[in-house]
Amino acid sequence: MYWETAISAPEAPTAALQKLLDVLADVECVNDAGVVPTALLQEAEHWGVPLRQTAEGLQLEYPHAPLSRPEIAAVANIPEAQIRILPACASTNSALLDSEANPGICLAESQWAGRGRRARHWSSPFGRHLAMSYGWTQAASINPALTLVAGLGVFQVLQKSISGLWIKWPNDIWVAGKKLGGLLLEARRLPSGQNHLVLGLGLNVHDDPTLPDSATSLAQQQVKLSRSHLAGQIIRRWQEDFARFDHDGLEPFLPLWNEAAAPMMRQIVQISDVRGHYPAEVLGIGGDGRLQVQEPDKAPVWLSAGDVSLRPLAS
Repeated sequence: MYWETAISAPEAPTAALQKLLDVLADVECVNDAGVVPTALLQEAEHWGVPLRQTAEGLQLEYPHAPLSRPEIAAVANIPEAQIRILPACASTNSALLDSEANPGICLAESQWAGRGRRARHWSSPFGRHLAMSYGWTQAASINPALTLVAGLGVFQVLQKSISGLWIKWPNDIWVAGKKLGGLLLEARRLPSGQNHLVLGLGLNVHDDPTLPDSATSLAQQQVKLSRSHLAGQIIRRWQEDFARFDHDGLEPFLPLWNEAAAPMMRQIVQISDVRGHYPAEVLGIGGDGRLQVQEPDKAPVWLSAGDVSLRPLAS
């Protein structure tokens, strides 16, 4: 699911399929759909959407328990009205960036153009993973260090269940040498002068034969969690941590960050930026969320998340 590929114009489901999914998301079975065109059923299969036409009508068969607004709201301790669940969308981040809800939470059973850092896109098969975005408005401009706090929130929710869990600066969740998920923080300036911020999370949850060898899932780690319960836990953690971050900054989170990112510290990684690709040793992060690294025979430098990416070198 949450691997990144550089694509410029993601293919999208037809309007007919999207409309059908919207209807099926609200009812268990559509018994007045008539005979669904073969082309539409083939398109659904192409997108990994499990549609089945029976004598009773057209059904949407979820591979696992569907996302539940009541369960998410109960665990997160928020009103159901703040939660929006889509059967499929291009990107939950895009859905919230176009919304004025404050705060707004959007989840999708499937995505075909989820966004990652450095203009990368990813797709998510139907009903298997957690694709979620959390949006709010504020007067202050975006603080990139918030992504680090968000990653720590996911780390805290999962750390008791998974051995070898860690965070790769600035926004990826890893288990040993494989990626479990990632985050992306985006912002839009409103006419009022406020800033609309949206934090997106993609997390591999259930079994998925399309996952590449470089990725893993909770299922592969023998962890069984309801996606709805997991989403509620993360939302609740974020609300508490974001309030603390807004008041105290990143400093109180640094001890936990050093614990969560321990496998990366003092290691040689590959840096990718405008200069190209080169190795450097990771020294630590500062109170502003920047990463300090040192190339061989050079002085230490500070890197900003928007400028670079890094990857552990194969051992």
